[in-house]
Amino acid sequence: MRFVLLLVPAVAVVGAYQYVRHEITSGQPSIVLPQPRPLLSDPIDWSKQQAGLGFKLDQKELQRMQGENLARQIQESTQRMQDSAAYIRNPTGMRWHGLPPH
Repeated sequence: MRFVLLLVPAVAVVGAYQYVRHEITSGQPSIVLPQPRPLLSDPIDWSKQQAGLGFKLDQKELQRMQGENLARQIQESTQRMQDSAAYIRNPTGMRWHGLPPH
């Protein structure tokens, strides 16, 4: 009688394991989630957007701005490297005030 009482929970655990294994390996989703509608159905046509706003992007102006940004980045990097070199040469010197360059 004891053997039967111990066998019943073991059979239940094995049955639950087999069921879960079958559900996982079946590849089917266990719950179905609603699919939302797509937010954008067509690609954006920027020429229509610019016409609606009343201005047009000037390619020469964009290139000039990109050139200015690049020159500013180069200048900032050069200054940072010069500051780092000065700090490395004399980290505790009187010329340096404040935190080391980042």
